[in-house]
Amino acid sequence: MLRSRINYWGCSKFADWVRGEKKPFALEWGKWEEWKEEQSRKRPIRFWISDTLLNKIQNFILYPSDIWNEIRHYYNNRFVSKTHYLKTGLKPGRYHELDERIIHGLFNELVDFVECEQAWLNHICSENKNFKFKKGRCAEAGIDYLNWAISLKNDEDSGFEKGDKDYGSPTRQAIAAQKILDIYNWWKFERPNRKDPMEVSGWSDYYDNKGNYTKKQQSAILKKLDKVEVSYNQEDEDMMIELIKIRNSLWT
Repeated sequence: MLRSRINYWGCSKFADWVRGEKKPFALEWGKWEEWKEEQSRKRPIRFWISDTLLNKIQNFILYPSDIWNEIRHYYNNRFVSKTHYLKTGLKPGRYHELDERIIHGLFNELVDFVECEQAWLNHICSENKNFKFKKGRCAEAGIDYLNWAISLKNDEDSGFEKGDKDYGSPTRQAIAAQKILDIYNWWKFERPNRKDPMEVSGWSDYYDNKGNYTKKQQSAILKKLDKVEVSYNQEDEDMMIELIKIRNSLWT
């Protein structure tokens, strides 16, 4: 099937009727294979019709529209959303050091992932259509989708049975969603509100009133300034590492 396809006949209500069982809305990656093996074992012919034949028929019938969608999506990815490179969100026309471009590139893309990709996924999957998008972006919808994912538990719908050790615990998707939301909130709200090291250390006041400070006081201010800056840099580095750790969960 072409990647631009959104609706699959194998996921329709008719397919559920043919299969004799409703297809799960979401499963862990490993659980999908278990579910397919179980369906093939219980009712092989009906499962082949619902999840193979219907999709082959769909591919044949919708082939012209699929080709057009591929062209349309290529144009959008290449010239509009430009998903082939990282967008920093930094102010153009100024020089930005590489370390600044790296951190802004990573976290700006995370913001887009939450506010654009996860938000749109929420729009097409949720019954709540009241979210207001502006230029394809809605932070509220993205956060709402993550909160839904965070609520997912290992239960019957995800292939677990009562009595299993992990029954009722958060799924891997839920754990990843919580981490994504934590990092997103840190970058959007916590980091911008960090106090200026110049103010925290007292350097700004010293700079304006140099004559009122002794050399010992100046040295203490410089040490405090260095300590705050090192602390902030370490926090940035730690959060970048956390983001890299969950990169495999950043897909739609």
